Amino acid sequence: MTKGPPAYAWDWFTRQRLLWREVRSRLAASSTPAASRYGQVETRSEVVPMLRAEYPRDETVRATVDAVVANLVFLGRTDRPFAELGVRNAPRGMRWWWTALTGEELDGPSRSAAGVAASADEPDQLTLDEILRGYGD
Repeated sequence: MTKGPPAYAWDWFTRQRLLWREVRSRLAASSTPAASRYGQVETRSEVVPMLRAEYPRDETVRATVDAVVANLVFLGRTDRPFAELGVRNAPRGMRWWWTALTGEELDGPSRSAAGVAASADEPDQLTLDEILRGYGD
């Protein structure tokens, strides 16, 4: 049995609605035993616990989750170094999935030095109001 992702990686995955919905859709449409199980559930509170429980022991679930993350998050570009993706300060959960899929060990997210102004080409930090309105998803 394969060890599954840590809680923080699942937490990140769970917040990505597009990901868990696509995994559920692919599994429900498959010709595997997983199809009947995933065809009966739709909500995040139903789907994600099933994925978490089955990922370590079901090859079909694991392969589907991995394929969806590779294709939708990393745009199928897992054949190059993470730095070439242009993702700045990727969340820890996202970084875990990258390492699990590619084997590339990553350092922690880069942090700009306190008190140093951001350069003109760096995006502004999102405010809490922007996040609550749906920016940054």
